[in-house]
Amino acid sequence: MNLLKHTKKALIITFDDAHIRNYEILPAIKEFKIPITIFLCASIINTNRHFWFKVKNKSISTSELKYKSNKDKLEILSNVGFHQEKEFANAQALQKEQIEEMKQYINMQSHTLFHPILPKCSYNEAKEEIFKSKEILENEYVLNINAISYPNGDYSDRDIQFSKDAGYKCGITVDYGFNTSKTDIFKLKRLSVNDTDNIDELIVKTSGVWGFIKTRNGRHQQFGYTKNTED
Repeated sequence: MNLLKHTKKALIITFDDAHIRNYEILPAIKEFKIPITIFLCASIINTNRHFWFKVKNKSISTSELKYKSNKDKLEILSNVGFHQEKEFANAQALQKEQIEEMKQYINMQSHTLFHPILPKCSYNEAKEEIFKSKEILENEYVLNINAISYPNGDYSDRDIQFSKDAGYKCGITVDYGFNTSKTDIFKLKRLSVNDTDNIDELIVKTSGVWGFIKTRNGRHQQFGYTKNTED
């Protein structure tokens, strides 16, 4: 299954992180043949490791942690007992048997190893996250990995170059807007929709109206492309 289709009007529904409850959508995908891509965190799937952004920390918020270097972020989280390789009692991400069943119907691609903010990673950290995730997903899960989704939608020229060098064919952001034939293939835009059971909110956001209004009002997203990295 290819991520990009050469059609006049194309729509792909994407899910980042590979949360374990993504498995529950499989019956609907089978029934309606919906084009779905799930981006997997290669070192969190098939383990009982947890996503760092789900850790409850009273001293600092998740949004504040995103502005810390990856090294400082992990040190802060270690003070509340979180280590990215720690195994917990329950799984938060898809397990291998679920992935094996789902990959027949769903395109599965890379979302790095541990979901860091890539520009906040050192040179070596970012390179390993981008290269190693592709290697694991291809070798251990027999997936054809051609796309990477930048965690939190944050990326830099360095991260794009790493993605090209690793053999990815495109990079996915959460920048506002629609894609055209002129869109940079490593800066593909998406219409981002947070988890919600409000059908009206879902309609407004998937239509693009939400992003259009926000940008027209002069508000700029606090994530996306940056020239600054932790080199």
